[in-house]
This record gives sequence, C-alpha cells and structure tokens, in this order.
Amino acid sequence: MTDRHETPYSNASRRSQPLRVDVCIATYRRPESLMRLLGGIEQLRFTTHRPELRVVVVDNDVDESARAVCEGAREWLTAPLVYVVEKRRGIPQARNRALSVSLGQADFVALIDDDEVPDRDWLAELLRVQQNRNADAVAGPVRPVFLPATPNWITRSRLFDLPRHTTGARIGYAYTHNVLVRCSSLAQMDQLFDERMALIGGSDSEFFARFAGAGFRIVWADLAMVREWVQRDRTNRRWLFRRSWRVGCSSGWIERRQEPRKHSDLWIATNAFWCILKGALLTLPSSLRGCGEIVNALRLVWYGAGRLASLVDITYSEYDRVDRE
Repeated sequence: MTDRHETPYSNASRRSQPLRVDVCIATYRRPESLMRLLGGIEQLRFTTHRPELRVVVVDNDVDESARAVCEGAREWLTAPLVYVVEKRRGIPQARNRALSVSLGQADFVALIDDDEVPDRDWLAELLRVQQNRNADAVAGPVRPVFLPATPNWITRSRLFDLPRHTTGARIGYAYTHNVLVRCSSLAQMDQLFDERMALIGGSDSEFFARFAGAGFRIVWADLAMVREWVQRDRTNRRWLFRRSWRVGCSSGWIERRQEPRKHSDLWIATNAFWCILKGALLTLPSSLRGCGEIVNALRLVWYGAGRLASLVDITYSEYDRVDRE
C-alpha cells in the first residue's frame, strides 16, 4: 500500500461547501492507543451541520508501526484516512507534516494526541464555540484516565489535572492534545512548530504563544472533553519530577527566544528562585495532607531548577525515550 499524501475531499461535498475538518494525529509506537483513538473518532456525533471529516495520521516511526492499524481502520472508519510516514524523529516534525497535508485542503484542523479518546460531542463543541466566537483556535480540557494498579496517591491527587476556564474565555495558550485551529490563520504564520524542539518538548506551547502574540484569538471550550490514558510508567515520583524539570527547561528556552523578548535572564532567574523557595516552603505543610501534596510542592522546586538550567542552555530530552506499549 502506498502512502496517500493527499486524499481529496469529494467533489459533491465541495459543491455543498460543508466545513472541511482534518483530525490530525502524530503517533509513535502506540498501536493499541491509536486504535482506541480511531474508534473514538468513529463515534463522534453532530446534531447539526456535520462537517466533512478526514483523519490524518502521521507515523513518526521509521518501522511504520502504525501502518497496520491504519490499513485495518480504513475498513470501518466512515471518514477517509490519510496515512503518512515522517522519518525525521521529533514531535514538531510530525505535526508539521500533518499540517502540510491539511493546509490548502481543510478549513480547520483538530489536533489530538495518540493516547487520548474524545468524548462524542468533542468536535461538535469545538466547532460550535469557534463559530460563536469567530475564534482562530479553540482549546479544550483533558481528563486523565488511570490504568488499574495505579497508586492511590496518584488517583486521589490532582497531579495530572490541567487548568480549565469558562467556555468562550479568551486565553493566551493552547496545546496540541486538544485544539481546533483555522487553517487560514495557520497559513499566515511565518513558522509552524519549531523543529529545534524535536526532543525537548514544548513546541506546541512555543507555537501557540507566537500564535496568540501575533493577534490570533484563542478561546476555551470547556465541554469539548478528551480523555488521556495515563501510562503506568508516568505514575511515579521520578517521572513527575523529570516532567517538571523539562517543562521548566522548555519554558525558559522559549522565553529567551521570543521575539520581541519579554523577559530578561535576570527575570527568569528571579522567577526560578521564587519557584524553588515556594516549593520548599510548601513541602512541610504539604506533608500533613498526603504524598500527592508533597509531590506537588516538590514539582515546583524541580520546575524552578529547570528554569535555572535553561539560562545555561541545559535541556532535558524527554522524548529521546518515548513511551511504548
């Protein structure tokens, strides 16, 4: 089977001009998760104005571990599926490859991670909020789903929870784990995802910071929920601390390279020391509220340390090793 780089939308659909939406997925050696996600996409429902949907899967594995899943899914998926291999290793490389397929063909791209599953009304809600607010991008929440045998202190804590907002609220950030973006707005950006950030992570944070800074409107859709299956090797202190270090490193890296630059090295250093001090001071009272609270306080220490490390260009290549099933 040859890769289908440009599966066209039907001529009949072009005449009736429904919205053309590509659901873009970057994947790396997660065939079971990818199959679960594709099943969730098949279950999407639209009460009014169903868009013309297409699924774009970019396999970032030179061994093409997602090919068999995609071949099989074509037998039962209602939407056409485009399968592309991006041999250059890196999340931004895979995301950019997906956008190269979509730009010029789709009206919107919906980005979702390969370890997630959307609720049935996910895409309909993103589109509804986009149309109501005339937004360039719409972001939504992610709810963690823990596997059996996950430690109780993890499941009882809020360590994997992310901030949420009122539907329609304008925000200055988004992540590719749940976002809808207008293609005509993407086409106006001088650069898409920064491929220098291939293994250190944070390329979606960096891109959407530039996107918002360029004046494009990002709003929140609180009912456009996706659920993330949290792998067991992420439910431990070591992984949580390393993730906080990496986020600190990448946030400092991004801030030092923003144009125009908003924060000096002195500001980043001061903020880093404040995070370390605050986290250390919170550790003792947190010990009275359980392991999850202690870990949350110490994550702030690791985040601050990562921001300090960014000042001397130390980074952590979190994606040198990617979780496999």
